[in-house]
Amino acid sequence: MLFDPRPKTSRKELFDRKKELEILDRLAERGEPLILVLGIRRIGKTSLLKSFLERWNGIYIDMRGVSKTSDLYERLSRGLSVNIGKLRRFLEGIRGIKVMGLEIELKWRGRDSISLLGLLEELNKFGERFIVIFDEAQLIKPPVSIEIKNAIAYTYDHLENITIILSGSEIGLLRDFIGIENPDSPLYGRYSYELVVERFPNNLAMEFMRQGFREAELEVDERVIEEAVELFDGIVGWLVFYGRSYIDGVRDPSRIFELAVNIALREIERLSIREKMVLKAIGEGAKSWSEVRRYIMEEKGYVLPKSTLSRIIRKLEKMSIVKNYEFLDPVYRFASRRIRIG
Repeated sequence: MLFDPRPKTSRKELFDRKKELEILDRLAERGEPLILVLGIRRIGKTSLLKSFLERWNGIYIDMRGVSKTSDLYERLSRGLSVNIGKLRRFLEGIRGIKVMGLEIELKWRGRDSISLLGLLEELNKFGERFIVIFDEAQLIKPPVSIEIKNAIAYTYDHLENITIILSGSEIGLLRDFIGIENPDSPLYGRYSYELVVERFPNNLAMEFMRQGFREAELEVDERVIEEAVELFDGIVGWLVFYGRSYIDGVRDPSRIFELAVNIALREIERLSIREKMVLKAIGEGAKSWSEVRRYIMEEKGYVLPKSTLSRIIRKLEKMSIVKNYEFLDPVYRFASRRIRIG
């Protein structure tokens, strides 16, 4: 169902995105070694990628919360287990991997172990296209990031049957992670195809809501759908949140929007005090570097060094929260106004 908050895993469940799927299929067919799938939070990247894998041999790995090497291999084992039906023939007989019913036991340390790169080498030997997806890859930190980037670089140069897809909602930070323009990065100079997942235009967003309510066998006034699109601007995750909330009995659009703002506010609270000050300034209407600095000085009593302010604005843009002093998600704009500082 469209209003199921969990990511879609089948192309039949996915609304629209035909163009994006066709691009990914074409890139995989021609053996593109490195693909970036980019888009702001809640735009539907995970559903797109999981549904794309339906027709391909591959593995999806969610990198959120991965901080240690053991986390990486636990996620790798989990990802292989999810697709064990399709992947069993690839995995049986590989040193360091045991196929135990519907689960994979992976040994990554000591004798008879296997590394990420070793696994990719083994998978490459089958001579069939194999897709490896690292979602929210910009969150990966050392030492895990070093192992992954080295494995990607080796794969790019030597493993012609492996395609790596890196996905991220913090677009600038993902580009920094790869470091194609950074001479110190193992991926320096490598070409990557970038697919940007966009929000639905109004007509598609409206049809998405209509179809979601039809699936739920709930008749709603057209104005209910119009308000959803007006509030959430074609961002799929928020449209699903609206539809699910409405079905569950929250019928006041302003109340649903309030719930969404509270979710966004909790996410914003993870930022540093200075980053939150800058967001609040932009949320309150600052449209330039000088207006942001003036707001922080006059309203908050802080004097941020010029270089610090510039660095923070660049970071918030790389995190895909703002661009040119405008919020990319209207929910975040409202949430930023409620930030409490000091």
